[in-house]
Amino acid sequence: MSAAITFTSETPPPFPMHRFTVAEYRQLGELGVLAPEDRVELLEGWIVEKMNHRPAHGYAVRYLNNWLVRVLPVGWLAQCQLPIATDTSEPEPDLAVVHGKDADFSMRHPYANECRLLIEVADTSLAKDRAKAAIYAAAGVSEYWIVNLIDRRLERFQQSDGNTYREQSFVTIDNTIELDLDDMRYPLELAALFPADS
Repeated sequence: MSAAITFTSETPPPFPMHRFTVAEYRQLGELGVLAPEDRVELLEGWIVEKMNHRPAHGYAVRYLNNWLVRVLPVGWLAQCQLPIATDTSEPEPDLAVVHGKDADFSMRHPYANECRLLIEVADTSLAKDRAKAAIYAAAGVSEYWIVNLIDRRLERFQQSDGNTYREQSFVTIDNTIELDLDDMRYPLELAALFPADS
């Protein structure tokens, strides 16, 4: 049985490592030390490689992005595989529902507490995406979904207490999940995210 992944531990790995601030991480990109093709993100000060995407992952991300663009009301944005900002991390969730308008983010990334919902689509990245729940909860993200392609279900995290999500649930493929936003509910049939041959 493998150990659970955690990014919030104060205990460093058993070899010399350096934890980066968000400013240092951004400077590495500006100086060309980190290039876009490096496919990394900053999680609690650690520069972590992002996983390669399989076709089922791409399908689910596209489907969710199209759904969000179609249903989101004025004043909300769908952001796809772009950074959000916390005090110690700069993760790039597959999707984010962000409060604001495009111009609000021309000079900065959205702060985590401006994100109503973050979504990760997970197959090979499942353990890492589960570990991100603690980062998102501590940063004030209202709700976090993991589309679990391995077990063909959605893992839903809600009600952050500033450290963890108090409510965690599993929604099976034969159900509908709703995004509650501005006193409206936007349903999503989960079966659409899991094609029969995936």
